[in-house]
Amino acid sequence: MARLSPLRRLAATTATAAALLTMGGALANAAPPKGTPCGDNKVITSIGTCAPINSSCTGYDLMLIGRVDRTGTCVIPGMNGTTP
Repeated sequence: MARLSPLRRLAATTATAAALLTMGGALANAAPPKGTPCGDNKVITSIGTCAPINSSCTGYDLMLIGRVDRTGTCVIPGMNGTTP
């Protein structure tokens, strides 16, 4: 195995440290997962917004009107603790 010069060793160490710091920053800034509480009777929804449980929402087809359940998913009214 070849020995690295002190300058190359410093460059490799610096590059590794920068990569680890960048990854750590990206993980720290990640959005919370859906269903995470974000206020009184509110959860993070599947589209990343904070909405009250049982509030109106649209389904994936943008036509179906549903309700936000406690897991942050838009469901048909009457499912998962929602009301019509």
